Formats: sequence, structure tokens, C-alpha cells
Amino acid sequence: MSSLSPTQIRDQLSSYRETLLANALMLGEIPARPGGEADRIRFLAERFSELFLENVSIDEAGNVQAMVPGKKGDHTIILTAHADTHITVGPDERLTINATPEHLEGQGLADNTIGLACLASIPELLHHLGIRLDANLILLGHVNSLGTRDLAGLRFFLDNLAKPIHAGLVLEGITLGRLNASCLGMVQADIRCRVNQEPGTRWEANENAIVVMHRIIRRILEIPVPQEPRTSVILGSIYAGKTFNRPPATARLRLEIRSEEPGKAREIRMRIQEIVQEISSATASEIDITYPALRKPGGIPFSHPLVTAARETMAALGVEPRTGPSYSDLSVLISHKIPALTLGLTNAERLNEPEERVEIEPYLSGIAQVIGLLGRMDQEVATYAEEDIPLTP
Repeated sequence: MSSLSPTQIRDQLSSYRETLLANALMLGEIPARPGGEADRIRFLAERFSELFLENVSIDEAGNVQAMVPGKKGDHTIILTAHADTHITVGPDERLTINATPEHLEGQGLADNTIGLACLASIPELLHHLGIRLDANLILLGHVNSLGTRDLAGLRFFLDNLAKPIHAGLVLEGITLGRLNASCLGMVQADIRCRVNQEPGTRWEANENAIVVMHRIIRRILEIPVPQEPRTSVILGSIYAGKTFNRPPATARLRLEIRSEEPGKAREIRMRIQEIVQEISSATASEIDITYPALRKPGGIPFSHPLVTAARETMAALGVEPRTGPSYSDLSVLISHKIPALTLGLTNAERLNEPEERVEIEPYLSGIAQVIGLLGRMDQEVATYAEEDIPLTP
């Protein structure tokens, strides 16, 4: 293991700026909607093979993995990033990434092209910096993460892994300083309503799907939601109707429940389900509710040595930690009792717009924090024994 400090690592990364940007540019111009990441995954597999990494493979779920073997190999650390992005490019349109001296610009960069580009760059950077870990380092680009895919690729990988993983880092494009050590419980609910409308009859209010859905929303807003532990019900989207004078027969509501308290998201979910059943019966409407994503709360404590190592690495780089719970990929690692963190790599503007931009200079600090923290984890991972980690149930 090298004795380079985080600041020395960042200084040396300036020499590899073009390589770092090239990986981001090439990956960024490969569209990768959830379920459509195959081209990105193949590109990443080719990059890993060119670097002569071990065990380069694409599994049945479509994830790509590779391993940088450690000098001892007594422990294993996983570094992971999701390959899919939210983009609005049409099937015949080209996804273009533009570069300026200060920014990269293009859709999907922040979530999560930058994270995947960092994953692709780490093996080459470790080699050039003269850093070789004692622990094995698994690199994983996983698929089907976003939205209703509910982290399916990462779940498949960890469910089918033969050897234990002792610690992990989740790479997200934004925001530099992001430091998540715990996860919120989360439930996504998709409510669809259809009212019975007889052709040729006068459509009254009770035959209007918007009115029925309004009753559901009003009742949901009456559910007591505690401020501590932090809990929220987010009404995300509602769709209904096409014109001014035709009452819609269908309506759709999508919402998300989040809570730090074990069981609270499930409790609210069951209350919403009761509301849906009651209003369906009262209005003679067909109302269905499905749950695209369900996640349990959990995490490692703020005092855990992995969190301490991350905070000290950030402090050395002048990065202010932004702590708080996550509701993304970290939850799957935590559910498999792997002590892990989520780190952000850079800063961004105009999120989810065609002109989305990420900053280049902070990206160097973001990668330096990852490499510096890997060094600390390599030294301390033997202390991360499962029995010493009070994971939240």
C-alpha cells in the first residue's frame, strides 16, 4: 500500500485528467436506460479486460464485475456504481457529451455516468499511483437500479455471491461531500383508478376518476406522519384526463414513503392500502395499488471506523461532509450486512435537463477521496467484523 496522502493523490491525478474525462465522455455517449444498459456494460467489460483484471465477466442479470487481486487477499472490498441513467433521448437521437475546461455537459452525467466512469478509472489509477491493496477489490457495474427496477442487478449479484465481502463503497456522481452511512425505509406505491362510465349517459362527479383520486389523496394527507424519527409521504405524480369537458375514466397516482423508523413505512403503506380498499368499495371503482420498490432502514453508526475514515479523508482534501440517510444502492449492501458508505464525486447544475453539467475540478477531489479511503479501508477492514456492527433491523 502506498503512503500517499489524499492531497498527494489529488495532485497526481491532474496528470491523468484526460484519461478520466475520456472514460466519462465515452460512457456518457452510450445511452443506458434502466433495462437497456447492455452496451455500457460491454464497454466496461472491455476496459477491464484491457487492464488485465481478473474474473472479468457479465452475469445472468447483466452486471459486469472484475477483480483487482490483493497482495494477501484475506479480505474483499467492493466498489460499485449503477450503470443506468434517466435520459430523454429518443431512439433515433444521439446522446452527446460536450466538454469545456470547467464542465462536462450532457444528460445522465450526474446520475450516474460520473460514478461509472470513476469505477472504470480506478484500476489504472491505482497502478499509476503505485498503490496495491492487501485486500481483493471487486469492481461492479450493476444494472436495473433506477425507478421500478428497484436495484435488481445489485440484489442479484449479492444474492449469488459465493465469497464474503467485508466492506463496500457505492459511487454516485453527486454531490461531492455526500456521505451516507445509513438508509431510509422506503416504499413506492402506484395507485391506478378506473371508474365505471356507461356510454350515452350523463357523467356525474362520482363517475370522474380525478374526483375519486382526490378522495384518496385527501385521506392520505390525513395520515399522521411523525417528524422524529424523520418520516415523509411524497406525492410524486398524478396523471388523468385529456381535455376540458370529458371526465376521465382513469387516473394514476405515484407516491413514495420514507422513514428512519423500522416498520413505519410499512405501517403507512398498510394504512394507504386500507384507504384504497375503502374508497374503491364506496365508489364502486376499480382501484389497484402495487409496490414497485420496498426497502428496509438500516446502516452503520456514525462512530463506525469506516465513517471516521471517510470523514478524515474528506477533511484532508478540504471537503465538507454532507451526512444523512440514503435510499439508494447502499440499502442492498446494508441488507447483506456489509458495512458500506455512499460517496458523491462532484457537483452538478441543471439536473435532469438536456444541458445538465458536472464540474471537472471537484471530480479530481472526488476520485482522490475514493482512492484515499480505499487505502484506509485496506488497513482497517479486519476490524469491520460483522458482530461489531449494530446494523439497524
